[in-house]
Amino acid sequence: MIKKYKIFAVIVSLILLFPSCNLDELPKDSIGLDDAWQSVDDAKNFRTGIYSYFRSINGGLYSYIPDYQSDLFNATSGYGNRGGDIHRWDFNSSQYDIEDTWQYNYYTINNCNNIINNIDKVTEDDPILATIKGEAYLMRAICYHTLAVRFAKDYDPSTAVSDLGLPLVYKNDPNEKPSRSTLKATYSQIKEDITEARRYLTTPGTVNSEYFTVDVIDAFEARVDLYMHKYTEAVNLAKNIISTYTLIQSESRFKDMWLNDNGSEIIFKTFMSTDERANAMSSFLSYSTSATAFQPDFVPSQWVLDLYEDNDIRKGTYFMKARIVSNNIEANDVYMLNKYPGNPALKKTPYEYYHMWKVFRAAEAYLIAAEASYLGGDEPNAIKYLNDLRGKRGASQLNGLSGNALFDAIKKEWIREFIGEGQRLNDLKRWGDGMRRHDPQNTSILMTGNDYTTFSVESNDYRFVWEIPANDLKANSNLKPNW
Repeated sequence: MIKKYKIFAVIVSLILLFPSCNLDELPKDSIGLDDAWQSVDDAKNFRTGIYSYFRSINGGLYSYIPDYQSDLFNATSGYGNRGGDIHRWDFNSSQYDIEDTWQYNYYTINNCNNIINNIDKVTEDDPILATIKGEAYLMRAICYHTLAVRFAKDYDPSTAVSDLGLPLVYKNDPNEKPSRSTLKATYSQIKEDITEARRYLTTPGTVNSEYFTVDVIDAFEARVDLYMHKYTEAVNLAKNIISTYTLIQSESRFKDMWLNDNGSEIIFKTFMSTDERANAMSSFLSYSTSATAFQPDFVPSQWVLDLYEDNDIRKGTYFMKARIVSNNIEANDVYMLNKYPGNPALKKTPYEYYHMWKVFRAAEAYLIAAEASYLGGDEPNAIKYLNDLRGKRGASQLNGLSGNALFDAIKKEWIREFIGEGQRLNDLKRWGDGMRRHDPQNTSILMTGNDYTTFSVESNDYRFVWEIPANDLKANSNLKPNW
């Protein structure tokens, strides 16, 4: 189990690894790198640090902000404009949640760089050192991919050599002002980091792991290969996961996985305890004791609810109908997203919504295999993997589908499985689809009109690619903006 930071690891992390801090020298009470990398215990402390950072960039705003921007949810009349600029698509380069996504992923990358560049200074002979180095390579790759999906165009093999990618950072130099690489170079770096992770990280996979394993590498690389149009490779890696992790098909066990963060299909989850929590998911429920009612900021659209068959175990798990009061208007017929009811083991007070974020689940492997098979020209296996997932979830089998109808079915299954996990915007961008909100639930408690319930954008809208934060563009003239 991951334990708290040790004090000196925190100090070094804060002083050395924040790229936006232009410090000429360390404070007199700081710990320099020569002293920080002395033993295996030092390396373990830095390992604790990167996992703590990684926990902080998953869940919370890192999942609900992209979903606010999508077509899956509608803002309630009492949402207080929380996420409003994202939901209305009128955000700019100073949007603070987007800025956090950029900065904190790079903070994590720099912490990984610290390990990659310095762990060999430890002369003790312990196999954990190689494991930690492999974990750092893999975590850096995951962060770069997250940033690429948000701040660059969708990967197109025919244009990636000229499309803008990310500034690639390999060392902790606060004075460095890197320019943006091409998107091809960015993905090449991600793949190189995966290769290095496979070289050093040999920890066998196990369900509910709180550390990276070889199965996490497979699950992540399958995701990357799908985005890179490497469909055969994506299917082969996804099959490794499918053959190892058992999908849940009991509704009670499925509910237990989302309530207690424990299930046979969890490949990796971020550790939390009551003393170490991050990124609550309160915007979809948020119970008010004074109003004795729920006051969610966003609720799923009716068309989304209609995607689920009655026997689908996801329907009874993901959604809940209860009394809602929004802007002094009461509604009892509205479903809320109940995917994050709050893990009881993490609660300090009754109405808190913390969960160990399930970064990699086996269900994704089925959808990757289905989509990659379809796009690779193998429709029989595409329908097979799609139906395998649906069967485990209690949904009916889809037969006789081909062409666009089959692809549409795969797209809808991504919604059914991953609603509320920040996946939808990625999918629309990857498929080159536009975004159109329609068919909301009870409009008496919703923000309505062209900015909300009937809002739409075309697939080529520039805001599918987030702008690099204004502060970074100002501080580093070598960065080319997206907009």
